[in-house]
Amino acid sequence: MIDDQLVKRIRNTVLDLQEQKERSLTPVDTAEEKLRQSVSTAARSRVSSLLRQLRGAHGYSYETLAAESGLSQQLLYDVEYKERRLTLDQLRTVANCYGIGVNDLLGVDIE
Repeated sequence: MIDDQLVKRIRNTVLDLQEQKERSLTPVDTAEEKLRQSVSTAARSRVSSLLRQLRGAHGYSYETLAAESGLSQQLLYDVEYKERRLTLDQLRTVANCYGIGVNDLLGVDIE
């Protein structure tokens, strides 16, 4: 029953789009975009700070962490100082070096 309703809604949306002669783009709400950027910056700052603290708490140098993780020293430095991001696979690798989960680094449940 739910699937039928969903199919009908999709069909109606497609038909409506086909009937439109001219398509227009909806402008991006700048306030919402600024909010998204602020949240992204805050999240990146939190992860960067936590990675610096973990490295210090474990007594790792960039050289030691690079050897253990297989990531470059420059990448690790750049991530800690907010210039770069890690991929999820790289984040998992670093988290494993510290004996913690990705969820703990991010402060969310992603799995």
